Amino acid sequence: MRKLIVSMMVSVDGFIEGPNKELDYFTDDEQLMDYFENIIDDVELFIYGRKSYELMIQYWPTATGRFAEKMNRKKKLVFSRTLKTAVWNAELIAGDLTKIINELKNKPGKDLVLFAGADILSAFVELNLVDEFRLVTYPVVLGNGTPLFKNVNQPLFLTPIKTINFNNGCTLNCYLPK
Repeated sequence: MRKLIVSMMVSVDGFIEGPNKELDYFTDDEQLMDYFENIIDDVELFIYGRKSYELMIQYWPTATGRFAEKMNRKKKLVFSRTLKTAVWNAELIAGDLTKIINELKNKPGKDLVLFAGADILSAFVELNLVDEFRLVTYPVVLGNGTPLFKNVNQPLFLTPIKTINFNNGCTLNCYLPK
């Protein structure tokens, strides 16, 4: 059975973007880029909510560089009730999240990854659809912004399974939900 992995970047104080949607605190080095490239190679399908998808298509389809081609080739699934069309090798999906994700997990193939989106992550957490969290923590305190975990109404207990420290000061923490 395939896993649904959440791979997100976050500040030390738990924000995925600044108060004005800034993302400029995400600075990478070669070691961290190797990690991101491995994720792209190890999964079959990227999953996005509408907001994250719209942000990603502003950059990636015309991007060049180390893994832009891989990123652009990968199949994407976009959950949205409002979008009418999708580009960038993406398929629009609306409907029962639990049913759709469980059907995908039961198909043969590589794992699935949710790369971005606090709103869709909240829904996935609430429905217990996440099999693994891979959180890259950047050494910055933003003080305000979009929290990684929104609308979590009860404790989400996690079991740590792996930690990697990167040369640029970032830390990858991998967890399984209990």
